[in-house]
Amino acid sequence: MKKLRNLAHSEWRFSLMALVLFIGGSIGSQIVYFPDVPNLPSIYGWLTGAFLLVAGNVIYVLYKRKKN
Repeated sequence: MKKLRNLAHSEWRFSLMALVLFIGGSIGSQIVYFPDVPNLPSIYGWLTGAFLLVAGNVIYVLYKRKKN
């Protein structure tokens, strides 16, 4: 439980949230559309959103470390 609290206040928390967002969005879109094959446009959309969050977080962390 203590590790989870440390991760919640970590500088990488947005990357963790992006991973959870991608997994939850992918599963949620499959439940809503429920076809025989995966609904790829929605999965690509969640993947793009998660990638943008991770990229933004990497830029933020590198800028913050360079500033210090």
